[in-house]
Amino acid sequence: MPATLEPVRFGEFLRDRKLISEEQWLAALADHWSCPLTGKRKRIGRAIIDNGFLAADVVEAQARIFHDDLDVVEIVEVEVDPRELKLTIPLQPRAA
Repeated sequence: MPATLEPVRFGEFLRDRKLISEEQWLAALADHWSCPLTGKRKRIGRAIIDNGFLAADVVEAQARIFHDDLDVVEIVEVEVDPRELKLTIPLQPRAA
């Protein structure tokens, strides 16, 4: 039977590297899968940080390793009050 590649998830990666325990991994998974009222899941790295299992800088460094040393950028949706937005209009060059 040919070898197959199995995807490794970030939480499993941290557990397999012995950075978090099996119990911590399961607790973080429970936190990840329990959807808040908005229906958005907490990222596993955020769950690990929020539960105090690892510091944010450790999770960030491990995420770079997990993603083959790529810079990791997390996109987070932010609600903005439209009244706080400022309209900027570029200045027209002055005629010489």
